[in-house]
This record gives sequence, C-alpha cells and structure tokens, in this order.
Amino acid sequence: MPVRNPEPLRTLALLLSLIPHRPHEFLDRAAGYADLGLERLSGTLPTDETMTWEEALRDLDGPHGRVMKILEEPALREIEERTRRLLEGIRAEDAFSRRWAADSIFARLNYVACRLLEPDVVFETGVAYGVSSAFTLRALEENGRGTLYSVDLPPLRRQYERYWGVAVPEGLRDRWRLHRGSSGRTLPDLLRRTGPVDLFVHDSLHTLRNMRREFDTVWPHLRPGGILLADDVERNCAFADLRQRSPALWRVVRDREKAPLHGKAAPVVFGIAVK
Repeated sequence: MPVRNPEPLRTLALLLSLIPHRPHEFLDRAAGYADLGLERLSGTLPTDETMTWEEALRDLDGPHGRVMKILEEPALREIEERTRRLLEGIRAEDAFSRRWAADSIFARLNYVACRLLEPDVVFETGVAYGVSSAFTLRALEENGRGTLYSVDLPPLRRQYERYWGVAVPEGLRDRWRLHRGSSGRTLPDLLRRTGPVDLFVHDSLHTLRNMRREFDTVWPHLRPGGILLADDVERNCAFADLRQRSPALWRVVRDREKAPLHGKAAPVVFGIAVK
C-alpha cells in the first residue's frame, strides 16, 4: 500500500543522514521536533490584547512622523516587487513550504525598524528564502551602515542550497553574515563577538523553549532603545513573559495582509518590544 504522505519519511531520512557529519545539528533538530510535538499536546496559548498594524506604527513613530515617509520610500517598493516576482517564479519548484517565507507586513516591519534605528548590529534567527533578510539588508543599504547576522538551520529539504537565502540580492550580501546552526548553539558566541545589538528578529523555531532561550540570551545584549521583533508570538507565552523585563514598549500585532508577497492574503501575528 503506498504511503499517503511520504514527506515525514523523507524528513526522517534527511534527519538521520546528519548523524555522521553534523551530529550536533542532528541533536538540535531532534530536540526541536520533540518540543513541537509536546507543545501540540500540552502547550498554553497566550491571551494578550492585540492591535492592528496601523496602530503599532503610530506607537513606533516619533514626533517627526518618519514611519509614513519610510513606508513610501522607493527602496521599500523595489525590494517588495523584486521579492514578489522571485517567489512567484520559484513557486512551482518550492523547496521550502510557503509558510516559511515571511509575510509582507513582518517584512515591512523589518525594513521600518532598520530605517528608524539606523543600526550597526542586527541579528535574526530563521532565514529560509531570506525574505526578511532581504528587506533588512535593503534598509541597511539605504542607511549606508550596519551588518546583519543571520542564524538558521535550513529546512530539511533536498537541494536546499538553491533556495536558502535566495531572496537576498547579490548586491546586498556584503552586509550579510549567514551562520548555519541552531540559535541555542550559535547565538551566545556571536553575541560576545559583535557587541551591543540594535535590532533582534526572531523567526526561527516557534517553541516556548526556543523562543525563551533566544529572548533570554539576546535581551542583555540589546542596547537601551533597541528593538526585539518576534513572529508568530501567538503560539506560546514566551513573548508575553518579556513584560517581566519591563520593556519601554511591548505590543502584539494581529492583522491581515493586504498585498501578500506570495500566495493568498493571510492573518499575521507578531510582537514588538523596545528595551
């Protein structure tokens, strides 16, 4: 009898293939799968008050109204259209599931935050196609300064190398440092070597343990006034727990895309915290 869905078996085979050459990665991935399974059975979902994208932008905006001007920048429109065309072009091949490509609102938020902060050091966890990475790097290019450090375990797919970070244009890669590895294993050493962090973006494994670990690791390195962005915060209470650190601003955005970068318009939920 044929297997109805062979994908789990393919994933298991690829996972086991890591043991001889990348044993630490095998252990990290296996632990992540275990966490996902346990949380589906017993996870507690947050019940935080949310706001719309427009309301969040007003909270982020300063007295000079920079946010609306940033959203109208030609560079933002350029990277949006380029990314939309690219994702449409590779949809038939689609090495990664579409859910791993950042939504249009979260990608714009990355651009806006970078333009507002004019950061020297940006960290992100989770890359996949590199959609958020591309928006961040385009903003850094507009600023004329800054480096993006990306930490990611690429999805277990064959030929992932063809698509991992494919959304990042060659002309923006000079400011990009891509590190393969789990955030738990890779972030601490990188943070010690880079100094204070201006902007941190979480979009990797959305489990309670992983998100808490990332936030606990990064928060002491985040400069006062620095921003932490986290996608899919509705899945557990990790982002809600950040309020115990008394951030200057803490918001959860729940909205729906109007101009998606790929596929159909979808609901989005993400968090914004300012130290």
